[in-house]
Amino acid sequence: MADRGEVYLSGAATRVAAFAEACTACGKCFEACPMPAAAGIEAADGGAVMSGLLGLLAGGASDATAAAWTSACCGSGYCRDACPEGIDVRFLQRMGKLALQAETGDPREIKRRSVATYNAMAASARAIGGLLAEPEDLARLGDGRPGADAGPADVTFYTGCNVWKTPHIVLTALDALEAAGVRANVMGGPAMCCGVYAFNQGDGKVSGRQAFGTVEKLKAAGNSQAISWCPSCQIQIGDLALGNWRAETGETPFDLAPFYGFIAERIEALRPHLKPIRPRRVALIERPAIPGAMAAIRTILGAIDGVELVPLSVRPAGVMENTLAVLKDFRDEQRAAILDEASALGVDVLATVYHACHRELCRYDDGRPFEILNVMSLLAEALGKPREDRYKALKALGSVDAVIDAVAPDAARRGLDLEQLRSALSADMFAAVPLATPPR
Repeated sequence: MADRGEVYLSGAATRVAAFAEACTACGKCFEACPMPAAAGIEAADGGAVMSGLLGLLAGGASDATAAAWTSACCGSGYCRDACPEGIDVRFLQRMGKLALQAETGDPREIKRRSVATYNAMAASARAIGGLLAEPEDLARLGDGRPGADAGPADVTFYTGCNVWKTPHIVLTALDALEAAGVRANVMGGPAMCCGVYAFNQGDGKVSGRQAFGTVEKLKAAGNSQAISWCPSCQIQIGDLALGNWRAETGETPFDLAPFYGFIAERIEALRPHLKPIRPRRVALIERPAIPGAMAAIRTILGAIDGVELVPLSVRPAGVMENTLAVLKDFRDEQRAAILDEASALGVDVLATVYHACHRELCRYDDGRPFEILNVMSLLAEALGKPREDRYKALKALGSVDAVIDAVAPDAARRGLDLEQLRSALSADMFAAVPLATPPR
């Protein structure tokens, strides 16, 4: 293949042109979006705003209202569901973010941020994962190649990068696949980035190189079915990269399905392995970005004796909690509304559904009448394989210095450099702004 980044962008341009031709500027995507009010543009005409986005993507100057809408996109995906023409409006918004940064940014600064944020992510994933996971468990996850358990497999399980920081989550996912009788080759880690960090900084070409490189590795694994843990990876690889690959080559090298949906389809195989757990009322911090994922989670938890699901009325938003950082006031209002309603409803558990949500929110149960767990912790308990949430325990210490003091002997035993670990903790566990956040 020629330069992967150029081929990726060429495929994207083909798709943009096709969607632009199909768009009738009806404005239903804008009406369905949760972000216009938060961005202060709720009174705008949705059709005109969509026309402004298409104009930007066609190489024109940005329209202020359309630019505000695109900048505020947190990836919820309501726009896709609302479009009567079947247009992937979220894809257009993603490409609009690239166009906005190309219009206003310094290419050298974009490149610098692209490299810096990826390197910080890779270093933090390896350092925090190396601290919290046992070496033999980390070896199972692979880093750019199938993990230590590789062999004949039914599927390829693409973990992404950052779930390494919460090993209790990803290792329980492996336990669930095994219990359901699914043989999986596990691939992921920083060497198989989906390209989201470069993309969010405006570096479409490097993002494309990373994403197509990962597609090639997943294709080489030889399974027609792959599953993804991370919803951001599902979008960057499943929607953007595979769509762009198909536009350029005419082929789809494999199908990429979300983990929760894959497991829910096999719930009858999993059910005999699920034991009753201590009864608890559980509310979910839902995310709407991946079609069917929340229904799949309800199916999985519904199979666990002891879980009573309690619905929340707050309209879900975002791919994960970190994607809401594009509008911090909106994020904070959403967060407060969820926490307050969970308290008022008297739930025992407020459950995060993804790893980044858990990293951002796991300590917000301090002083509240419930505990915050990840969905996978409830599943681990039902499987009889509970795993300690060491990330939450360390975050509870409150500062980088306190964590370093607590883990220094263990870090030395694992051969981790304390200064590198300190940098990783500063960039992740105690960061004011999530690493993947686009510049404003």
